[in-house]
This record gives sequence, C-alpha cells and structure tokens, in this order.
Amino acid sequence: MTMVYPERQPEERLALALSGGGSRAIAFHLGCLRALHDLGILQRVSTVSAVSGGSVLAGIYCSHPGDFTAFECRAREVLKEGFLRPAVRTALTTDEGVRAIGTRLLLATDRTAAFLARRTLAAFRKRPAWGWLSTSPVLRRSSRTTILRRTFSRMFAGARLTDLRPDRPRLVIVACELRAKAAFYFTAERLHCWRYGSASSENVELADAVAASAAYPAALPTIETKMSFEKSGRTERHRITLTDGGVYDNLGLAPFWPGRDPTISLDTGRHDRIIACRAGYALDVADPASTMLSRMNAAFESVFARAQNLATTRLYDLVRAGELKGFLLPYLGQRDDKLRYPPDDLVRHEDVAGYPTNFSAMPPEWIDRLSRRGEQLVHALVRENWPEMLTTDTPAALDFSPDCPAMAARGEGR
Repeated sequence: MTMVYPERQPEERLALALSGGGSRAIAFHLGCLRALHDLGILQRVSTVSAVSGGSVLAGIYCSHPGDFTAFECRAREVLKEGFLRPAVRTALTTDEGVRAIGTRLLLATDRTAAFLARRTLAAFRKRPAWGWLSTSPVLRRSSRTTILRRTFSRMFAGARLTDLRPDRPRLVIVACELRAKAAFYFTAERLHCWRYGSASSENVELADAVAASAAYPAALPTIETKMSFEKSGRTERHRITLTDGGVYDNLGLAPFWPGRDPTISLDTGRHDRIIACRAGYALDVADPASTMLSRMNAAFESVFARAQNLATTRLYDLVRAGELKGFLLPYLGQRDDKLRYPPDDLVRHEDVAGYPTNFSAMPPEWIDRLSRRGEQLVHALVRENWPEMLTTDTPAALDFSPDCPAMAARGEGR
C-alpha cells in the first residue's frame, strides 16, 4: 500500500551534525548520509557541522568531485586503507618525521631547563618571574599530528577551505582551542573563535581543519601556531593551541543552537530542523578504577558522556519550547526495541558493538555493518518522526548495493 504524506515546507532550513568517533564514525555516518541522500533530505541540508572522524567524511563529501556514488566509493576506499599505515609512510618518506623528532627533542630540552630553573629558584625561595618557566616559547609545528595532517592533505588532494564545493552544504569543522577553552571553527569563509574573533581562511587547507578536529589528546599532540584575528575592529596576533573538537562538543551541535549572538559567535543562521548523527555507544558498567590512570579515564568518560547527554536533552527542550520544529537522532548505540519501524534485516546493536575509535584500516565487513546500520536507522527514524519528509515515490526499503566501479572491480559488493 502506498503511503501518502503532507507536502514538506520548502522554506524549512535543515542542519546536519556529524559526531566524532574515528573510522567508526566515518562508516556509520556514511550510511546515514546515503539514506538521507536517497530520501532527498541531504540535498536540502544547508549546513554541516562535523567533529573528528565526522569531519573526515564531511570533508570528502564537501570537496570530492562527482556525484554521491563517487563520494561513497571514495569514502569506502579511505576506510579500507585507514590512516595509520599512510601516516607511517609519510613519516618515513618526507621531512615531517625528522622535523617531528627534532621538535620533540627541542621541547624536551626547553622544558627540562625550565624545570631546573624553577627548582633552583625554589631553593633560594625566589618567586618565578619569567613566563618561559611555565609556557614554552617553542611552537609544536611538527608532530605526529602534522604527519597525519600531511596524510589528510594527500587524501584531499591539497584542497583548501576556499575550494569547498559551492553546490554542497556549508561546512563547519569543529576543533577545541585549549588556551581559550573554547570552540574553534573552520569554514570556507573564515576561521572563528569567540575569544579571539575571526581570521582569514585563505591558504588554509581542508587537511589543516580535519587534523585539528581529529587530534585526540590521548594519542595526538596539539597543533600550535600563531595567526592574526580581527575582533571589534582591531587586529591582534594570538598563539593558538588546537585539539580534538570532541573535547568541546563531540556531537557538533553548538553552531546550531538558537539564540547565538552573531556578533560574537559563528553565524550559521537559524535552522528549523537538526539531524544529529551520533556514532557512539552507551557506557557499560566497568570494573572499579583502582589506578590513577584508570580513575582519570573513568572520570573523563563520565564528563564526556554527561556533556553529550545534556546536548541531546537540549534538543528535546528546544522542540518543546517551539525553537525547533524537530530533530532526528540516528544513534549507533540506539536501543533496537525502541524503534517503531525496524526493518526485518536490521543490523542489531550487538552486531556493531565494540568497534574502537581509531583510524586503523577497517575490514570491508565492518564498513558494511556500520554503514548499513546507519542507513537503516535513518530510514526507520524518518518514517517514525518525520513522515512529512517522505513522498509517495519513496520506497520503504532501498537496495544497499551502489554502483561503485571501484568496489565491483575488487568483488566487494555489499
């Protein structure tokens, strides 16, 4: 039986947020985007906000030439290759590896000297008066993160932020600026941090933004540089220290909150609906934290989960307050029993549990599994929550075998 729904309102503005989560997020979000594209919803999205692993996929979508099939083929190739081995090749075949070692030795020498100076002053009961004792003047311009950045640069073919496709949604890549404890946004038009103001995006590569957004602090050093910002009619030069955007906002929802002051915050306009793709799992009950490292890890996970849950709760509050017409939350850790319209062949929650948040090469079966679940969840949630987005010619279930010559040549159809 064909289902008929009311016509959707053409004036509605849609926003899409892609969470962090390493390669797991790339694969899950790929399925979400495929479903949104097949439903005709992705083509109506005006702005995409992306964090960490989500920024990798969003960067490909907003820069790669060709249609959606070409984009999906490229994303699958990237997932199969991963970034660890390409990063090792970058370190061994370019000067970036040597520079990273040199920078690390220089910083170690500098901080050792500062430590000895502090101890000497303490022995004489002198108060430290030099800023150098607490903050190194050495910028970490080369590190494992910049090696990864060069790997991203090859993947994006050296594309700059200003080269992003005008026929795709506006892209906002989220990083965290540690000195200001604030979000740092990369867009094709400007770079922005409310503490410092706006900076030019000219000559800034897409790889710079993605590397900053994906620099998970437990594994990758921060990106440090200096740049000029304009704020309140004045231009000042600031030192910035960038790390994973998930430290500030792992769901990438902050740019879309209603009521943001455009004179201070990054202005993305007002959106009527938000699609928030979340590539995480619910926290499990774990063994007691008996060491300092395990306690710190448990504390971080608790704060991290609390922040994401509060952001999700705010979506409900905004709908109740009439600030949003609705939202969609495709969540990898979704409880399957809560779905009103699950497909018969649903990839179950337990079938995707446990995949890590790293950038290692992903086996094809995991790419299929994670992306398939993302696609299925979007179809089920749109039917349940946004039936007005469906049209009379929208199929209830879609073929999950894209025409991808690169996959067909290797016999990797899904």
